[in-house]
Amino acid sequence: MPDPVVRLPWRAIVPLKQGATAKSRLAGVLDAEERRGLAERMAHHVLAVLAAMPQVAQLELLSPVPLAGWHGAWREDPGEGLNPALEHWRAQHGGENLLVVHADLPHLTGGDLAALLAAAELAGAALATDRAGLGTNALALTAGTVLACRFGPDSRRLHAAQCPGLAVLSRPGLAFDVDTAGDVALLVEPIPPAR
Repeated sequence: MPDPVVRLPWRAIVPLKQGATAKSRLAGVLDAEERRGLAERMAHHVLAVLAAMPQVAQLELLSPVPLAGWHGAWREDPGEGLNPALEHWRAQHGGENLLVVHADLPHLTGGDLAALLAAAELAGAALATDRAGLGTNALALTAGTVLACRFGPDSRRLHAAQCPGLAVLSRPGLAFDVDTAGDVALLVEPIPPAR
């Protein structure tokens, strides 16, 4: 009888942009205080969903300053760009399963994340796209997977080019991010207030 597969736990990080530039594309529909509040509520929601996942053993927030009400681990974003910050984090934890989930996913569920992690465990790496199918809202990499973070424009293609076997998921809770005025209009239920 073969030995059972031993699944490593996951280490997760949630990048969050803060300050005057946070969600700046929403300036036409929300003032600075409303944008800040929305970003914080979404981040708390994503962090709470991740914290409830039994597969996630370690969870960190990556941001310029600590998030009010978040009492978990915090890593300071040095301001050199998202990809360099994530590559530095990955270099410190290369022997672990790693998960990056953006903070602006107000409809994210545990089922969404479970599907992403299961796909990554089968393929070695899995990516969750945005609604347009062009971006990357979450990235799961099993221990030892070689793939450099390429978040930003056309990131789905850039990630897939490095890893031909990359699993690509499109689930509503992972695909719906809030970047534009149109996205705000599609928020179908209020996000719980920030703690």
